[in-house]
Amino acid sequence: MKAGFSKICINPPLGTPMVGYYEERRARGIHDDIFVKAAAFDDGRERAVILTVDVCLLSGTQCNAFRERVAKSSGVKKAAIFINCSHTHTGPTIGYDKISGLDGNAEYDAFFEEALCRATNEALADLQEATFSFAEGRAEGIAFARRFRMKDGSVRTNPGINNPDTLAPIGTPNEVVKLIRVDRESGKSMVFVNYGLHADTVGGELISGDWPNVVCSTVEKVLDDTVCFFLLGSQGDVAHVNVNPTTGERRGLDYDSFDGVPRGYEYTLHMGRTVAGAAIGIYGTAEPFTADSLSFGSKEIFIPANQENERLEEAKKIKELYEAGRASELPYEDMALTTVVAEAVRICELADGPEGFTFTLSALKLGDFVLAGMPGECFTEIGRRIEADYDGGHMMVCCLTNGGDSYFPTSSAYDEGGYETATSRLKKGGDNTIVDGVAALIKELK
Repeated sequence: MKAGFSKICINPPLGTPMVGYYEERRARGIHDDIFVKAAAFDDGRERAVILTVDVCLLSGTQCNAFRERVAKSSGVKKAAIFINCSHTHTGPTIGYDKISGLDGNAEYDAFFEEALCRATNEALADLQEATFSFAEGRAEGIAFARRFRMKDGSVRTNPGINNPDTLAPIGTPNEVVKLIRVDRESGKSMVFVNYGLHADTVGGELISGDWPNVVCSTVEKVLDDTVCFFLLGSQGDVAHVNVNPTTGERRGLDYDSFDGVPRGYEYTLHMGRTVAGAAIGIYGTAEPFTADSLSFGSKEIFIPANQENERLEEAKKIKELYEAGRASELPYEDMALTTVVAEAVRICELADGPEGFTFTLSALKLGDFVLAGMPGECFTEIGRRIEADYDGGHMMVCCLTNGGDSYFPTSSAYDEGGYETATSRLKKGGDNTIVDGVAALIKELK
Protein backbone atom coordinates (compact mmCIF):
# COMPACT_ATOMS: atom_id res chain seq x y z
CA MET A 1 0.00 0.00 0.00
CA LYS A 2 1.18 3.48 -0.86
CA ALA A 3 0.01 6.68 0.84
CA GLY A 4 0.43 10.38 0.07
CA PHE A 5 -0.90 13.70 1.31
CA SER A 6 -1.40 17.37 0.55
CA LYS A 7 -2.47 20.37 2.64
CA ILE A 8 -3.85 23.61 1.18
CA CYS A 9 -4.91 26.73 3.10
CA ILE A 10 -8.44 27.84 2.15
CA ASN A 11 -8.87 31.08 4.12
CA PRO A 12 -11.74 33.04 2.51
CA PRO A 13 -11.82 36.75 1.62
CA LEU A 14 -13.16 39.07 4.31
CA GLY A 15 -16.88 39.58 3.91
CA THR A 16 -17.52 35.98 2.91
CA PRO A 17 -20.73 34.66 4.55
CA MET A 18 -20.27 32.20 7.41
CA VAL A 19 -22.47 29.20 8.10
CA GLY A 20 -23.63 27.67 11.38
CA TYR A 21 -26.30 29.89 12.98
CA TYR A 22 -29.76 31.23 12.20
CA GLU A 23 -28.37 34.72 11.74
CA GLU A 24 -26.25 36.60 9.21
CA ARG A 25 -22.51 36.58 9.78
CA ARG A 26 -19.69 37.62 7.48
CA ALA A 27 -16.01 36.96 8.01
CA ARG A 28 -14.29 40.06 9.36
CA GLY A 29 -10.94 38.41 10.04
CA ILE A 30 -8.91 35.20 10.29
CA HIS A 31 -8.39 33.78 13.76
CA ASP A 32 -6.58 30.65 12.59
CA ASP A 33 -5.98 29.14 9.17
CA ILE A 34 -8.38 26.59 7.71
CA PHE A 35 -7.46 23.84 5.28
CA VAL A 36 -8.34 21.25 2.69
CA LYS A 37 -6.22 18.15 3.29
CA ALA A 38 -6.03 15.15 0.98
CA ALA A 39 -4.84 11.64 1.82
CA ALA A 40 -4.35 9.32 -1.15
CA PHE A 41 -4.00 5.53 -1.10
CA ASP A 42 -2.92 3.11 -3.82
CA ASP A 43 -2.66 -0.69 -3.54
CA GLY A 44 -1.48 -1.21 -7.11
CA ARG A 45 -5.01 -1.96 -8.35
CA GLU A 46 -7.18 0.83 -7.00
CA ARG A 47 -6.74 4.35 -5.66
CA ALA A 48 -8.81 6.26 -3.10
CA VAL A 49 -8.72 9.74 -1.59
CA ILE A 50 -9.93 11.13 1.74
CA LEU A 51 -10.49 14.89 1.72
CA THR A 52 -10.95 16.65 5.08
CA VAL A 53 -12.30 20.19 4.87
CA ASP A 54 -12.64 22.92 7.50
CA VAL A 55 -16.23 23.91 6.72
CA CYS A 56 -19.43 23.37 8.68
CA LEU A 57 -21.13 21.16 6.13
CA LEU A 58 -21.67 20.46 2.44
CA SER A 59 -24.91 19.14 0.99
CA GLY A 60 -25.16 15.83 -0.77
CA THR A 61 -25.72 17.67 -4.04
CA GLN A 62 -22.57 19.74 -3.52
CA CYS A 63 -20.48 16.71 -2.57
CA ASN A 64 -21.76 14.79 -5.58
CA ALA A 65 -20.64 17.61 -7.89
CA PHE A 66 -17.29 18.05 -6.11
CA ARG A 67 -16.56 14.32 -6.26
CA GLU A 68 -17.33 14.25 -9.98
CA ARG A 69 -15.01 17.21 -10.52
CA VAL A 70 -12.22 15.61 -8.47
CA ALA A 71 -12.70 12.29 -10.26
CA LYS A 72 -12.42 13.99 -13.64
CA SER A 73 -9.32 15.91 -12.57
CA SER A 74 -7.49 13.00 -10.94
CA GLY A 75 -8.75 9.80 -12.52
CA VAL A 76 -9.76 8.46 -9.09
CA LYS A 77 -13.15 6.77 -9.18
CA LYS A 78 -15.97 8.87 -7.76
CA ALA A 79 -16.96 6.11 -5.31
CA ALA A 80 -13.40 6.22 -3.93
CA ILE A 81 -13.55 9.92 -3.00
CA PHE A 82 -14.54 10.75 0.58
CA ILE A 83 -15.16 14.34 1.67
CA ASN A 84 -15.42 14.79 5.44
CA CYS A 85 -16.36 18.16 7.03
CA SER A 86 -15.02 19.20 10.43
CA HIS A 87 -18.31 21.00 11.16
CA THR A 88 -16.64 24.20 12.35
CA HIS A 89 -19.29 26.87 12.92
CA THR A 90 -16.76 29.58 12.11
CA GLY A 91 -16.02 28.54 8.55
CA PRO A 92 -17.12 29.96 5.17
CA THR A 93 -20.40 29.28 3.41
CA ILE A 94 -19.98 27.20 0.26
CA GLY A 95 -22.85 27.79 -2.16
CA TYR A 96 -26.23 28.73 -0.69
CA ASP A 97 -26.93 28.46 3.03
CA LYS A 98 -30.64 27.94 3.61
CA ILE A 99 -30.22 28.54 7.36
CA SER A 100 -28.94 32.10 7.09
CA GLY A 101 -30.42 32.67 3.62
CA LEU A 102 -27.07 33.87 2.26
CA ASP A 103 -25.24 32.93 -0.91
CA GLY A 104 -21.54 32.24 -0.63
CA ASN A 105 -18.83 34.08 -2.52
CA ALA A 106 -18.91 32.68 -6.09
CA GLU A 107 -15.21 33.29 -6.68
CA TYR A 108 -14.32 31.64 -3.39
CA ASP A 109 -16.57 28.67 -4.20
CA ALA A 110 -14.62 28.17 -7.42
CA PHE A 111 -11.34 28.43 -5.48
CA PHE A 112 -12.61 25.85 -2.97
CA GLU A 113 -13.47 23.37 -5.72
CA GLU A 114 -10.10 23.86 -7.33
CA ALA A 115 -8.42 23.31 -3.94
CA LEU A 116 -10.13 19.92 -3.66
CA CYS A 117 -8.79 18.94 -7.08
CA ARG A 118 -5.30 20.32 -6.50
CA ALA A 119 -4.95 18.68 -3.09
CA THR A 120 -6.03 15.33 -4.56
CA ASN A 121 -3.53 15.50 -7.39
CA GLU A 122 -0.72 16.61 -5.09
CA ALA A 123 -1.48 13.73 -2.70
CA LEU A 124 -1.39 11.25 -5.59
CA ALA A 125 1.95 12.65 -6.68
CA ASP A 126 3.25 12.15 -3.13
CA LEU A 127 2.48 8.39 -2.91
CA GLN A 128 5.07 6.32 -1.03
CA GLU A 129 5.18 2.82 0.43
CA ALA A 130 3.52 2.87 3.84
CA THR A 131 2.77 0.78 6.91
CA PHE A 132 -0.33 1.17 9.06
CA SER A 133 -1.10 1.00 12.80
CA PHE A 134 -4.24 1.51 14.91
CA ALA A 135 -4.84 2.63 18.49
CA GLU A 136 -7.65 3.73 20.81
CA GLY A 137 -7.57 6.11 23.74
CA ARG A 138 -9.97 8.37 25.62
CA ALA A 139 -10.59 12.12 25.82
CA GLU A 140 -12.77 12.67 28.87
CA GLY A 141 -14.53 15.68 30.35
CA ILE A 142 -15.09 17.68 27.16
CA ALA A 143 -18.06 15.95 25.48
CA PHE A 144 -21.50 16.08 27.05
CA ALA A 145 -25.00 14.99 26.12
CA ARG A 146 -26.83 18.10 24.96
CA ARG A 147 -30.39 16.80 25.20
CA PHE A 148 -31.98 16.86 28.65
CA ARG A 149 -35.16 15.66 30.23
CA MET A 150 -36.78 18.50 32.11
CA LYS A 151 -38.79 18.29 35.33
CA ASP A 152 -42.00 19.03 33.46
CA GLY A 153 -41.44 15.94 31.27
CA SER A 154 -40.30 17.81 28.17
CA VAL A 155 -36.94 17.42 26.45
CA ARG A 156 -34.72 20.38 25.62
CA THR A 157 -31.43 20.77 23.79
CA ASN A 158 -28.89 22.97 25.60
CA PRO A 159 -31.29 23.95 28.41
CA GLY A 160 -28.87 26.47 29.92
CA ILE A 161 -26.29 26.54 32.67
CA ASN A 162 -27.41 25.55 36.19
CA ASN A 163 -31.02 25.43 35.06
CA PRO A 164 -33.03 24.28 38.13
CA ASP A 165 -35.63 22.69 35.85
CA THR A 166 -33.10 20.25 34.33
CA LEU A 167 -33.63 16.67 35.48
CA ALA A 168 -31.14 14.41 33.65
CA PRO A 169 -29.17 14.10 30.38
CA ILE A 170 -30.36 11.75 27.65
CA GLY A 171 -27.63 9.58 26.19
CA THR A 172 -23.91 9.39 26.83
CA PRO A 173 -21.05 10.75 24.72
CA ASN A 174 -18.54 8.43 23.09
CA GLU A 175 -15.24 9.54 24.60
CA VAL A 176 -13.11 7.14 22.55
CA VAL A 177 -10.34 8.66 20.44
CA LYS A 178 -9.34 6.48 17.49
CA LEU A 179 -6.05 6.86 15.66
CA ILE A 180 -4.56 5.53 12.45
CA ARG A 181 -0.81 5.95 12.11
CA VAL A 182 0.67 5.81 8.61
CA ASP A 183 4.46 5.58 8.44
CA ARG A 184 5.94 6.19 5.00
CA GLU A 185 9.29 5.38 3.36
CA SER A 186 10.48 8.96 3.61
CA GLY A 187 9.01 12.35 4.38
CA LYS A 188 6.21 13.03 6.80
CA SER A 189 4.10 10.40 8.49
CA MET A 190 0.30 10.72 8.51
CA VAL A 191 -2.02 10.53 11.51
CA PHE A 192 -5.81 10.26 11.38
CA VAL A 193 -7.70 11.21 14.56
CA ASN A 194 -11.39 10.32 14.95
CA TYR A 195 -13.61 11.79 17.72
CA GLY A 196 -17.28 12.73 17.91
CA LEU A 197 -18.18 16.19 19.23
CA HIS A 198 -19.73 19.36 17.79
CA ALA A 199 -17.21 21.98 16.65
CA ASP A 200 -19.02 25.06 17.91
CA THR A 201 -16.87 26.50 20.68
CA VAL A 202 -15.41 29.63 19.08
CA GLY A 203 -18.37 31.68 17.82
CA GLY A 204 -18.16 35.17 16.41
CA GLU A 205 -17.12 36.39 12.97
CA LEU A 206 -13.47 35.36 12.77
CA ILE A 207 -12.62 32.38 10.58
CA SER A 208 -11.45 29.41 12.65
CA GLY A 209 -11.21 25.66 12.35
CA ASP A 210 -12.38 25.38 15.98
CA TRP A 211 -11.06 22.62 18.26
CA PRO A 212 -10.42 20.05 15.43
CA ASN A 213 -7.76 22.43 14.08
CA VAL A 214 -6.23 22.63 17.55
CA VAL A 215 -6.06 18.83 17.57
CA CYS A 216 -4.17 18.79 14.29
CA SER A 217 -1.82 21.70 15.03
CA THR A 218 -0.96 20.27 18.47
CA VAL A 219 -0.26 16.78 17.13
CA GLU A 220 1.90 18.25 14.37
CA LYS A 221 3.89 20.35 16.86
CA VAL A 222 4.58 17.43 19.18
CA LEU A 223 5.14 14.63 16.67
CA ASP A 224 7.99 15.57 14.35
CA ASP A 225 7.48 15.26 10.59
CA THR A 226 3.80 14.40 10.90
CA VAL A 227 0.68 15.71 9.21
CA CYS A 228 -2.58 15.23 11.10
CA PHE A 229 -6.03 14.66 9.63
CA PHE A 230 -9.17 15.02 11.73
CA LEU A 231 -12.20 12.85 10.92
CA LEU A 232 -15.43 13.85 12.66
CA GLY A 233 -17.23 11.02 14.45
CA SER A 234 -20.86 10.64 15.52
CA GLN A 235 -21.82 13.90 17.24
CA GLY A 236 -25.45 14.76 16.52
CA ASP A 237 -26.47 14.74 20.19
CA VAL A 238 -23.27 15.78 21.99
CA ALA A 239 -21.69 19.18 22.60
CA HIS A 240 -19.03 20.89 24.70
CA VAL A 241 -21.48 22.36 27.21
CA ASN A 242 -21.30 21.20 30.82
CA VAL A 243 -24.60 22.42 32.27
CA ASN A 244 -23.28 22.21 35.84
CA PRO A 245 -19.68 23.46 35.58
CA THR A 246 -17.23 24.08 38.37
CA THR A 247 -15.44 27.40 38.56
CA GLY A 248 -12.45 25.91 36.79
CA GLU A 249 -14.61 24.41 34.06
CA ARG A 250 -15.96 27.90 33.30
CA ARG A 251 -12.47 29.10 32.44
CA GLY A 252 -12.20 30.44 28.91
CA LEU A 253 -15.95 30.51 28.20
CA ASP A 254 -18.21 33.50 27.57
CA TYR A 255 -21.67 32.75 28.93
CA ASP A 256 -23.28 35.86 27.41
CA SER A 257 -24.05 34.49 23.93
CA PHE A 258 -26.98 35.00 21.57
CA ASP A 259 -28.34 31.46 22.06
CA GLY A 260 -27.29 30.80 25.65
CA VAL A 261 -24.46 28.46 24.62
CA PRO A 262 -21.10 29.41 26.23
CA ARG A 263 -18.18 29.76 23.82
CA GLY A 264 -14.59 30.96 23.89
CA TYR A 265 -11.26 30.31 22.20
CA GLU A 266 -9.38 29.59 25.42
CA TYR A 267 -11.76 26.70 26.07
CA THR A 268 -11.43 25.65 22.43
CA LEU A 269 -7.71 25.24 23.03
CA HIS A 270 -8.45 23.10 26.09
CA MET A 271 -10.73 20.80 24.09
CA GLY A 272 -8.35 20.41 21.18
CA ARG A 273 -5.39 19.77 23.46
CA THR A 274 -7.37 17.15 25.38
CA VAL A 275 -8.11 15.16 22.21
CA ALA A 276 -4.59 15.73 20.88
CA GLY A 277 -3.14 14.59 24.20
CA ALA A 278 -5.07 11.34 23.96
CA ALA A 279 -3.90 10.84 20.37
CA ILE A 280 -0.26 11.60 21.21
CA GLY A 281 -0.44 9.27 24.19
CA ILE A 282 -1.41 6.26 22.07
CA TYR A 283 0.66 7.10 18.97
CA GLY A 284 3.77 5.30 20.18
CA THR A 285 1.96 2.06 21.06
CA ALA A 286 -0.32 1.77 18.02
CA GLU A 287 -0.71 -1.84 16.87
CA PRO A 288 0.39 -2.57 13.29
CA PHE A 289 -2.20 -4.04 10.95
CA THR A 290 -1.99 -5.31 7.41
CA ALA A 291 -3.34 -2.94 4.78
CA ASP A 292 -2.47 -4.87 1.64
CA SER A 293 -5.74 -4.27 -0.21
CA LEU A 294 -8.01 -1.35 -0.97
CA SER A 295 -11.74 -1.45 -1.64
CA PHE A 296 -14.52 1.09 -1.49
CA GLY A 297 -18.17 1.54 -2.29
CA SER A 298 -21.33 3.57 -1.82
CA LYS A 299 -24.96 2.71 -1.26
CA GLU A 300 -28.08 4.81 -1.67
CA ILE A 301 -30.81 4.66 0.98
CA PHE A 302 -34.24 6.29 1.06
CA ILE A 303 -35.77 7.79 4.21
CA PRO A 304 -39.31 9.28 4.27
CA ALA A 305 -39.68 13.00 4.98
CA ASN A 306 -40.65 14.39 8.38
CA GLN A 307 -43.78 16.26 7.26
CA GLU A 308 -46.24 17.91 9.66
CA ASN A 309 -48.67 19.83 7.48
CA GLU A 310 -51.25 19.92 10.26
CA ARG A 311 -48.97 22.49 11.93
CA LEU A 312 -48.21 24.43 8.75
CA GLU A 313 -50.15 27.60 9.55
CA GLU A 314 -48.56 27.89 12.98
CA ALA A 315 -45.13 27.32 11.43
CA LYS A 316 -45.71 30.01 8.81
CA LYS A 317 -46.54 32.57 11.51
CA ILE A 318 -43.43 31.74 13.52
CA LYS A 319 -41.23 31.92 10.43
CA GLU A 320 -42.75 35.24 9.34
CA LEU A 321 -42.26 36.83 12.77
CA TYR A 322 -38.65 35.71 12.94
CA GLU A 323 -37.79 36.85 9.42
CA ALA A 324 -39.45 40.21 10.10
CA GLY A 325 -37.19 40.77 13.11
CA ARG A 326 -40.05 40.30 15.58
CA ALA A 327 -38.71 37.25 17.41
CA SER A 328 -39.32 39.04 20.73
CA GLU A 329 -43.04 38.48 20.17
CA LEU A 330 -42.48 34.73 20.42
CA PRO A 331 -42.63 33.31 23.99
CA TYR A 332 -39.18 31.70 23.76
CA GLU A 333 -35.55 32.62 24.29
CA ASP A 334 -32.03 31.23 23.77
CA MET A 335 -31.93 27.66 22.43
CA ALA A 336 -35.68 27.20 22.88
CA LEU A 337 -36.23 30.05 20.40
CA THR A 338 -33.71 28.55 17.96
CA THR A 339 -35.49 25.20 18.20
CA VAL A 340 -38.94 26.63 17.52
CA VAL A 341 -37.75 28.71 14.58
CA ALA A 342 -35.77 25.86 13.06
CA GLU A 343 -38.74 23.53 13.42
CA ALA A 344 -40.99 26.08 11.68
CA VAL A 345 -38.51 26.40 8.83
CA ARG A 346 -38.44 22.62 8.41
CA ILE A 347 -42.26 22.32 8.39
CA CYS A 348 -42.59 25.08 5.79
CA GLU A 349 -39.80 23.68 3.66
CA LEU A 350 -41.38 20.22 3.49
CA ALA A 351 -45.00 21.38 3.09
CA ASP A 352 -45.06 20.53 -0.61
CA GLY A 353 -42.84 17.48 -0.44
CA PRO A 354 -40.79 15.59 -1.32
CA GLU A 355 -42.02 12.31 0.13
CA GLY A 356 -38.52 11.48 1.26
CA PHE A 357 -34.81 11.81 0.63
CA THR A 358 -32.09 9.70 -0.89
CA PHE A 359 -28.74 9.62 0.90
CA THR A 360 -25.41 8.13 -0.08
CA LEU A 361 -23.58 5.98 2.46
CA SER A 362 -19.85 5.52 1.88
CA ALA A 363 -17.23 3.01 2.93
CA LEU A 364 -13.48 2.65 2.42
CA LYS A 365 -11.58 -0.50 3.42
CA LEU A 366 -7.81 -0.71 3.92
CA GLY A 367 -7.10 -4.33 4.73
CA ASP A 368 -9.40 -5.04 7.67
CA PHE A 369 -9.78 -1.36 8.60
CA VAL A 370 -13.06 0.28 7.55
CA LEU A 371 -13.99 3.94 7.31
CA ALA A 372 -17.80 4.20 7.35
CA GLY A 373 -19.29 7.53 6.27
CA MET A 374 -22.77 8.99 6.84
CA PRO A 375 -23.93 12.14 4.98
CA GLY A 376 -25.38 13.91 8.02
CA GLU A 377 -25.10 14.39 11.77
CA CYS A 378 -25.86 11.02 13.30
CA PHE A 379 -26.51 10.50 17.00
CA THR A 380 -23.82 8.81 19.05
CA GLU A 381 -25.89 5.68 19.53
CA ILE A 382 -26.13 5.16 15.76
CA GLY A 383 -22.34 5.19 15.54
CA ARG A 384 -22.13 2.66 18.36
CA ARG A 385 -24.60 0.37 16.61
CA ILE A 386 -22.61 0.52 13.36
CA GLU A 387 -19.41 -0.35 15.19
CA ALA A 388 -21.09 -3.23 17.03
CA ASP A 389 -22.25 -4.72 13.73
CA TYR A 390 -18.70 -4.91 12.34
CA ASP A 391 -16.55 -7.73 13.64
CA GLY A 392 -13.94 -7.81 10.88
CA GLY A 393 -11.34 -5.47 12.37
CA HIS A 394 -10.90 -1.80 13.21
CA MET A 395 -13.41 0.88 12.23
CA MET A 396 -13.87 4.63 12.24
CA VAL A 397 -17.42 5.97 11.90
CA CYS A 398 -17.55 9.43 10.35
CA CYS A 399 -20.53 11.75 9.99
CA LEU A 400 -20.85 14.64 7.52
CA THR A 401 -19.13 12.51 4.89
CA ASN A 402 -20.10 13.09 1.24
CA GLY A 403 -23.08 15.14 2.41
CA GLY A 404 -24.60 16.95 5.36
CA ASP A 405 -28.29 17.38 4.73
CA SER A 406 -29.88 16.48 8.06
CA TYR A 407 -29.61 15.29 11.61
CA PHE A 408 -29.91 11.51 11.90
CA PRO A 409 -31.61 11.02 15.29
CA THR A 410 -32.42 7.72 16.95
CA SER A 411 -36.04 6.57 16.74
CA SER A 412 -36.49 7.02 20.49
CA ALA A 413 -35.45 10.68 20.21
CA TYR A 414 -38.54 11.50 18.14
CA ASP A 415 -40.76 10.45 21.03
CA GLU A 416 -38.67 12.56 23.41
CA GLY A 417 -38.18 15.79 21.44
CA GLY A 418 -35.43 18.41 21.26
CA TYR A 419 -33.78 20.59 18.62
CA GLU A 420 -32.40 17.71 16.58
CA THR A 421 -35.71 15.93 15.94
CA ALA A 422 -37.54 19.25 15.55
CA THR A 423 -35.24 20.17 12.68
CA SER A 424 -34.57 16.76 11.15
CA ARG A 425 -36.03 16.40 7.68
CA LEU A 426 -36.25 12.64 8.21
CA LYS A 427 -39.13 10.61 9.56
CA LYS A 428 -38.72 8.38 12.59
CA GLY A 429 -37.04 5.08 11.76
CA GLY A 430 -34.24 6.44 9.61
CA ASP A 431 -31.64 5.24 12.11
CA ASN A 432 -32.46 1.61 11.35
CA THR A 433 -32.19 2.26 7.61
CA ILE A 434 -28.76 3.81 8.10
CA VAL A 435 -27.38 1.07 10.36
CA ASP A 436 -28.67 -1.71 8.10
CA GLY A 437 -27.42 0.13 5.01
CA VAL A 438 -23.88 0.54 6.33
CA ALA A 439 -23.72 -3.12 7.36
CA ALA A 440 -24.89 -4.22 3.91
CA LEU A 441 -22.41 -1.91 2.18
CA ILE A 442 -19.44 -3.19 4.19
CA LYS A 443 -20.36 -6.80 3.37
CA GLU A 444 -20.18 -5.91 -0.32
CA LEU A 445 -16.56 -4.76 -0.02
CA LYS A 446 -13.86 -7.27 -0.88
